[in-house]
Amino acid sequence: MKKIFVTLIVVMCAIATSSAELRAGEKSFGPKVGYVSENESAVAGLVFQYNFSEHLRLVPEIGCAFRHNQRDAFLLDVNVHTPFAFATGDNVNLYPLAGLSLNSWAWHYTDEASDDVTTHTTRFGLNVGAGFEYRCNATMKLTFEAKYTLIKKYSATYITAGLSYIF
Repeated sequence: MKKIFVTLIVVMCAIATSSAELRAGEKSFGPKVGYVSENESAVAGLVFQYNFSEHLRLVPEIGCAFRHNQRDAFLLDVNVHTPFAFATGDNVNLYPLAGLSLNSWAWHYTDEASDDVTTHTTRFGLNVGAGFEYRCNATMKLTFEAKYTLIKKYSATYITAGLSYIF
Protein backbone atom coordinates (compact mmCIF):
# COMPACT_ATOMS: atom_id res chain seq x y z
CA MET A 1 0.00 0.00 0.00
CA LYS A 2 2.88 2.38 0.78
CA LYS A 3 4.40 1.76 -2.67
CA ILE A 4 1.14 2.64 -4.39
CA PHE A 5 0.77 5.77 -2.26
CA VAL A 6 4.36 6.92 -2.96
CA THR A 7 3.97 6.20 -6.70
CA LEU A 8 0.74 8.21 -6.78
CA ILE A 9 2.41 11.18 -5.07
CA VAL A 10 5.36 11.07 -7.51
CA VAL A 11 2.99 11.00 -10.51
CA MET A 12 0.95 13.90 -9.10
CA CYS A 13 4.10 15.95 -8.53
CA ALA A 14 5.27 15.27 -12.08
CA ILE A 15 1.94 16.46 -13.43
CA ALA A 16 1.86 19.50 -11.15
CA THR A 17 5.31 20.65 -12.28
CA SER A 18 4.40 20.67 -15.97
CA SER A 19 3.86 24.12 -17.42
CA ALA A 20 1.74 25.49 -20.21
CA GLU A 21 4.64 27.71 -21.29
CA LEU A 22 5.16 27.40 -25.03
CA ARG A 23 8.60 27.30 -26.59
CA ALA A 24 9.60 28.23 -30.13
CA GLY A 25 10.16 25.07 -32.17
CA GLU A 26 7.97 22.86 -29.95
CA LYS A 27 5.81 20.42 -31.90
CA SER A 28 2.89 18.13 -31.06
CA PHE A 29 0.98 15.47 -32.96
CA GLY A 30 -2.11 13.42 -32.21
CA PRO A 31 -5.66 12.33 -33.00
CA LYS A 32 -8.87 14.22 -32.38
CA VAL A 33 -12.54 13.22 -32.47
CA GLY A 34 -15.80 15.08 -32.20
CA TYR A 35 -19.06 16.21 -33.77
CA VAL A 36 -19.84 18.10 -37.00
CA SER A 37 -23.16 19.90 -37.43
CA GLU A 38 -23.39 19.81 -41.27
CA ASN A 39 -24.42 16.15 -41.41
CA GLU A 40 -24.89 15.64 -37.64
CA SER A 41 -22.22 12.96 -37.36
CA ALA A 42 -18.84 12.13 -35.90
CA VAL A 43 -15.63 13.69 -37.16
CA ALA A 44 -12.09 12.33 -36.66
CA GLY A 45 -8.67 13.42 -37.74
CA LEU A 46 -5.00 14.05 -37.07
CA VAL A 47 -3.48 17.34 -35.89
CA PHE A 48 0.10 18.63 -36.06
CA GLN A 49 1.10 21.78 -34.19
CA TYR A 50 4.28 23.82 -34.61
CA ASN A 51 5.08 26.77 -32.31
CA PHE A 52 6.84 29.61 -34.09
CA SER A 53 6.99 31.53 -30.80
CA GLU A 54 5.33 31.47 -27.41
CA HIS A 55 2.32 33.33 -28.88
CA LEU A 56 2.00 31.96 -32.42
CA ARG A 57 1.33 28.40 -33.57
CA LEU A 58 0.65 26.92 -37.05
CA VAL A 59 -1.76 23.96 -37.04
CA PRO A 60 -2.42 21.82 -40.15
CA GLU A 61 -5.20 19.24 -39.72
CA ILE A 62 -6.59 16.40 -41.82
CA GLY A 63 -9.83 14.58 -41.09
CA CYS A 64 -13.10 13.09 -42.21
CA ALA A 65 -16.74 13.53 -41.34
CA PHE A 66 -18.37 10.12 -41.23
CA ARG A 67 -21.37 9.33 -43.42
CA HIS A 68 -24.75 10.26 -42.03
CA ASN A 69 -27.84 11.57 -43.86
CA GLN A 70 -26.23 10.43 -47.14
CA ARG A 71 -23.28 12.85 -46.67
CA ASP A 72 -19.63 12.51 -45.67
CA ALA A 73 -16.54 14.67 -46.15
CA PHE A 74 -12.79 14.91 -46.43
CA LEU A 75 -11.51 17.89 -44.40
CA LEU A 76 -8.22 19.76 -44.67
CA ASP A 77 -7.52 22.81 -42.47
CA VAL A 78 -4.58 25.12 -41.80
CA ASN A 79 -5.19 27.27 -38.73
CA VAL A 80 -3.21 29.74 -36.66
CA HIS A 81 -3.51 29.67 -32.86
CA THR A 82 -2.46 32.48 -30.54
CA PRO A 83 -2.30 30.72 -27.14
CA PHE A 84 -2.05 32.41 -23.78
CA ALA A 85 -1.85 30.99 -20.26
CA PHE A 86 -4.30 31.88 -17.50
CA ALA A 87 -1.50 32.37 -14.94
CA THR A 88 2.27 32.00 -14.85
CA GLY A 89 3.24 28.34 -14.46
CA ASP A 90 -0.32 27.14 -15.03
CA ASN A 91 -0.95 23.95 -17.07
CA VAL A 92 -3.80 25.51 -19.03
CA ASN A 93 -3.81 27.54 -22.26
CA LEU A 94 -6.71 29.20 -24.01
CA TYR A 95 -6.39 30.09 -27.70
CA PRO A 96 -8.42 31.79 -30.39
CA LEU A 97 -8.00 30.32 -33.87
CA ALA A 98 -8.42 31.45 -37.45
CA GLY A 99 -7.53 29.77 -40.72
CA LEU A 100 -8.37 28.31 -44.09
CA SER A 101 -10.33 25.17 -44.86
CA LEU A 102 -10.73 22.87 -47.86
CA ASN A 103 -13.74 20.57 -47.59
CA SER A 104 -14.85 17.93 -50.07
CA TRP A 105 -18.42 16.89 -49.29
CA ALA A 106 -19.89 13.79 -50.93
CA TRP A 107 -23.63 13.22 -51.43
CA HIS A 108 -24.66 9.58 -51.82
CA TYR A 109 -28.03 8.68 -53.28
CA THR A 110 -29.66 5.87 -55.23
CA ASP A 111 -30.56 6.38 -58.88
CA GLU A 112 -32.91 4.20 -60.93
CA ALA A 113 -30.25 3.68 -63.62
CA SER A 114 -27.53 2.63 -61.16
CA ASP A 115 -27.18 1.39 -57.61
CA ASP A 116 -25.26 4.25 -56.01
CA VAL A 117 -24.48 7.74 -57.28
CA THR A 118 -22.05 10.02 -55.49
CA THR A 119 -21.69 13.73 -56.15
CA HIS A 120 -18.65 15.58 -54.76
CA THR A 121 -18.47 19.29 -53.99
CA THR A 122 -15.09 20.74 -53.02
CA ARG A 123 -14.88 24.26 -51.64
CA PHE A 124 -12.54 26.60 -49.77
CA GLY A 125 -13.67 28.33 -46.60
CA LEU A 126 -12.64 30.19 -43.46
CA ASN A 127 -12.32 28.87 -39.90
CA VAL A 128 -12.86 30.85 -36.71
CA GLY A 129 -13.08 29.51 -33.16
CA ALA A 130 -11.41 28.92 -29.83
CA GLY A 131 -9.74 26.13 -27.95
CA PHE A 132 -8.58 25.05 -24.53
CA GLU A 133 -5.58 22.84 -23.80
CA TYR A 134 -4.44 21.14 -20.62
CA ARG A 135 -0.86 19.88 -20.35
CA CYS A 136 -1.03 16.61 -18.42
CA ASN A 137 2.78 16.47 -18.24
CA ALA A 138 5.79 17.57 -20.29
CA THR A 139 4.94 15.22 -23.21
CA MET A 140 1.11 14.97 -23.28
CA LYS A 141 -1.74 17.42 -23.61
CA LEU A 142 -5.52 17.29 -23.92
CA THR A 143 -7.27 19.75 -26.22
CA PHE A 144 -10.90 20.82 -26.55
CA GLU A 145 -11.87 22.98 -29.50
CA ALA A 146 -14.94 24.60 -31.04
CA LYS A 147 -14.79 26.19 -34.48
CA TYR A 148 -17.11 27.41 -37.17
CA THR A 149 -16.22 26.84 -40.82
CA LEU A 150 -17.78 29.33 -43.21
CA ILE A 151 -18.22 27.70 -46.65
CA LYS A 152 -20.92 28.39 -49.25
CA LYS A 153 -23.79 25.90 -48.63
CA TYR A 154 -21.58 23.75 -46.30
CA SER A 155 -20.97 25.95 -43.24
CA ALA A 156 -20.69 23.89 -40.08
CA THR A 157 -19.76 23.87 -36.41
CA TYR A 158 -17.08 21.44 -35.23
CA ILE A 159 -16.63 20.45 -31.59
CA THR A 160 -13.61 18.20 -30.96
CA ALA A 161 -11.38 16.75 -28.27
CA GLY A 162 -7.85 15.48 -28.82
CA LEU A 163 -4.80 13.99 -27.21
CA SER A 164 -1.37 15.08 -28.46
CA TYR A 165 2.20 13.97 -27.90
CA ILE A 166 4.56 16.92 -27.39
CA PHE A 167 8.10 16.69 -28.77
